[in-house]
Amino acid sequence: MLTYEYVPLLVSNEFVKQIEIVYFWQMAFSVQEIEHLQQLLLSEDDNNKLIALGLVENSPSIVPKVQVALCITAYLSKYNRASIESVAHDLLVNNLTEAAVTELQNEIIILNYAQYKFKVTEGWNTYQNPLRNFLKIHEAAIDNYYRLFQFNPAPYSKLYSILASRIQKEWKNPSKALFFYKKAIALDSNNTQAQFGFALIVHVYYIQKGKCLDMVDQVLQYYMNAYKGPKNIVAYKNAAMLCKDIGNLDRAEAYYKAGLEHCPDDSALLNNYAYLLMEEKKDFVQAKVLAERGLESAPFDAALLDTLAHIEFIGFQNYKRAEGLFKKALKKDELHHYSHTGLGDMYVAMGNYTLAEEHYKKGLHDGLQYTSREVSEVLEKLEKMIDFYTNHLKQLPKADFYKQKRSRLL
Repeated sequence: MLTYEYVPLLVSNEFVKQIEIVYFWQMAFSVQEIEHLQQLLLSEDDNNKLIALGLVENSPSIVPKVQVALCITAYLSKYNRASIESVAHDLLVNNLTEAAVTELQNEIIILNYAQYKFKVTEGWNTYQNPLRNFLKIHEAAIDNYYRLFQFNPAPYSKLYSILASRIQKEWKNPSKALFFYKKAIALDSNNTQAQFGFALIVHVYYIQKGKCLDMVDQVLQYYMNAYKGPKNIVAYKNAAMLCKDIGNLDRAEAYYKAGLEHCPDDSALLNNYAYLLMEEKKDFVQAKVLAERGLESAPFDAALLDTLAHIEFIGFQNYKRAEGLFKKALKKDELHHYSHTGLGDMYVAMGNYTLAEEHYKKGLHDGLQYTSREVSEVLEKLEKMIDFYTNHLKQLPKADFYKQKRSRLL
């Protein structure tokens, strides 16, 4: 019997010759030879795929043993070439039962969903929708596919990261999204798209809530790994916000400064850095410089206008300019609830309780809904309303009304 050395992931011409000889002499494949055959099918090299498909065509009885590799080749390739994808499909259809082929297709279709970005009308959250059903089917079979993905991991890592992103955006399911981001990163440690998605979910859904604090350094590293240039400066912004969330203000400031070195006119960085200096460090002078610098390049940015208005109001008691800036922000975005609440605070300080009440209400409610989805922000607004009705208007029944709202959120 012929023997040869097993070389993982790298397929040599000598191996191809040997596996062909083994086929003609033995008319069968050993376990190791089947592994090599699957490796050929999932190779980046089209010639290797063609060789493997030729071997399978000459020995169709092997199809059940390589059916998962054939399924990946047929349905997850980036291109649709008759000489490869169609041949793999035909081998499955001609040598397996219809039920077996359908089962394979069902196992893989959720990755097609990610790859081709088609949408299902019912979405993720409807009863027994197809997306969640196909996701469950893939999860049940994932070990069979994941092992083979490791032969050529980069494209399948990308598919898992796209799937995770769509799960988070369309289903709002962070735990499920994290599961697939982890799969993507485990396949390809250089997949920075997956790293950024993973970091964002851990940051927003766990670290901000005081959980998973042992992962702070990893999340910061993932944010920085994703930085490719000024066009995605959001990596520095998120890293700085994470440091602020855990109370490390000096490190947050360092990230803002580093980000501004790369992109000195980025309005989001300038706004967030100015807000940090105003709110946390009480450095109103430098905060004002940064906010005004941001408005030079983005004069109608509602967030910057609101930040500068707060600086003028809180830091310098310049009510006239602050009022003009708040109103300019609301003219740009009438639903900018921060500016309504800011005006409420300022009118209280000015003793104009009628306008204060009007803007406090607009800052809290947008129709029948709260203006913010962040519970901490809603609680802060409710506290302002309770204090306003208790200590300024002396309307205790209204204060009690907002206390009841607060109690339902605690």
